[in-house]
Amino acid sequence: MNTIKGLLTKDLYVFRNFKSNIIFSIFMFIFLITVGSIRREIFTFGSILFLIFFGMNSISSFSYDENADSDKYLLSLPITRKEIVLSKYLFVFLNSFVSLIIGIFISFVITILVRGKIDNLGDSLRICLIAFTSVSFLMCANVPCIYKWGVEKGRMQSVVIPALFIFLLGIFGSLLLLLFPGFYLNIDLLYLFKISPYICLTLNILIYVISYLISYKIFLNKTI
Repeated sequence: MNTIKGLLTKDLYVFRNFKSNIIFSIFMFIFLITVGSIRREIFTFGSILFLIFFGMNSISSFSYDENADSDKYLLSLPITRKEIVLSKYLFVFLNSFVSLIIGIFISFVITILVRGKIDNLGDSLRICLIAFTSVSFLMCANVPCIYKWGVEKGRMQSVVIPALFIFLLGIFGSLLLLLFPGFYLNIDLLYLFKISPYICLTLNILIYVISYLISYKIFLNKTI
């Protein structure tokens, strides 16, 4: 546990190099959300924007490790490859989750101050959770690619692979509609939206576990 904590602390120190940029970005985010809220409620949009912008910053820790060749140094210590990979996934998850919570909090406060209320707060939070699951999918597709091909090439592959997956999923959905025209009519979309928190929780667990197992296998067989 102390090893994981130390590795997480190491990754957090990376953000110290971008402290001024992060503070400036937060102030710009607050300004834009405030201006936007004057004309219409953008609570959901603001929360998701904060999640995407700051949640993806965890990838910068991989760039730092690659440039510093830190994996070679870490493996010279009593640290296992499993602990290194696990700490990365914990860092990615915590960074995304904290970004979502902060984004929701800031957007909530600004919307209440500017507009006095938030319409359909429950539905908005469900949409934010769905967005979090989507970001988790993108991040968890990114990490194995980075372990396999490195940061620069891995980023390119992490765009191609999710796009290919979505394309194939779209083809599957179209074929399903052609073969069973009444299939979608039997689906209660409103009910699915209501239980979306449970669906998202399940999907997040599956996404992170599958991605972690793939990354660990790649890193285990990688020559450092």
